[in-house]
Amino acid sequence: MTAPLATPDTTVSAPGSGAAAGPVTPAASPSTGEVWRRRLPGLVLAAALAVGSYWLATLPGLKVVGPLTVALLVGIALRSTMAAGIPSVWVEGQRYSARTVLRLGIVLMGARLDFALVAKVGPRVLVLAMAVIVGGILGIRWVTQRFGVPEKLGTLLAVGTSICGASAVVAASSVTRAEEEDTTLAVGLCGILGTMGVLFYVFVGPLLGLTTAQLAILSGATLHEVAQVMAAAFTWGTTAGDLGTLVKLTRVVLLAPALVVLGLVSGSGGKVRYSWKEPPIPWFVLGFLAVGVLGSVGVVPAAGKAALSTASVFLMVMAMGAMGMGTHISMLRRAGMRVVYAGLVGFAALALSAWGLIHLLSIQ
Repeated sequence: MTAPLATPDTTVSAPGSGAAAGPVTPAASPSTGEVWRRRLPGLVLAAALAVGSYWLATLPGLKVVGPLTVALLVGIALRSTMAAGIPSVWVEGQRYSARTVLRLGIVLMGARLDFALVAKVGPRVLVLAMAVIVGGILGIRWVTQRFGVPEKLGTLLAVGTSICGASAVVAASSVTRAEEEDTTLAVGLCGILGTMGVLFYVFVGPLLGLTTAQLAILSGATLHEVAQVMAAAFTWGTTAGDLGTLVKLTRVVLLAPALVVLGLVSGSGGKVRYSWKEPPIPWFVLGFLAVGVLGSVGVVPAAGKAALSTASVFLMVMAMGAMGMGTHISMLRRAGMRVVYAGLVGFAALALSAWGLIHLLSIQ
C-alpha cells in the first residue's frame, strides 16, 4: 500500500531511522527590538568613525578631500587591522549603515539643492555645466571601457567626476545597484584626482590663458568636491571663490536629473522597471527630489535646510566609514592601475573640454 504524501504540517521521519521527528516549525522572526540590538554596535562604530573623520578633515593636508573620503580611508585602515574579518557584533550595523543610512543621507541631501541657482549663473554657464555633465558621463564611461574597467565601476567614476565627487558616487551607487567595492574605489579615486586637480589649477592655471573669472569657472565646472573648488578658486580672490562655488553648486543641482536618468536606464539590459516596490526611479531619489523642491520653493526655511544638509553629510560620512570597513586592502590591489589611469585620462579630458567650451561660448 502506498504511503500518503506528506504535507507541510505533518510529521516526517528522520533520514535513516524509523522514528518520527516532531513537527517542522519555521524559525521565529526576530522582534524589532532584537533587530535593532544587533544593529546598534555597528551603528555606534560607524557614528564614531564619522565624528573622527570630521575632525581629521579639518587638518590642513586632509581638508581639501573632505570628510566623505577621509571616512572611507579611515574605514579601510580599520578593516586592514582585522586579520579575521569584521567581528560579528559589528556586521549587521555595518551593513545597515552602508545601505539604509546611505539612502537616508541621499534623501536629506536634497536640502542642498537650490533650483534658483540655475537662473543666477546665466545661460552660457548653464550650458557649460550641462555639457560637462552629459559629455563627461558619456566620455569618461567610454574611456573606462577602453581601459577594461568593470561597467558599474566605470559608471560611478564617470558620474563622480562629472558632477560632484563622492556625493554623486554614493547616490549613483544605490541607483545602479553597484557593489560596495566599486563604490569604495570610485570615492577614493575621486578624492585623489580632485586633489591633484586643485594643485594643477593653483600652480598651472595662470598659464592656461584664462582670466581670473574664467579660471574660477573652470575649477567650478570640473573639480569633484565643493571643498576642492573653494580651495582652488579662493586663491584668486573672494569674487573668484564665490563664482567658482556658484558654478559648482549648479552642477550639484544637476545631480537630480542625472539620477533620474540613471534610475530609468539602470538594471538588466537597460530595461525600465515598473512596479510599486521597484519603480523606474528609486524611492530615495524621489525623496531627494522632493526635499530639493520643498527647499527651493521656500517650504523648508533656511535654518531647516542647513540642519538637513548637515545631517545628510553626517549620515553619508557614516555610510562611507562603514563601506571602508567592508573593504579589504587586497581589493584595491586587485583593481589594478588601469582604474587609476582611466580616471586620470577621463578627468584630464573633461578639464580640456571645459577649457575649450569656455572659449567657444565666450564666457568671461
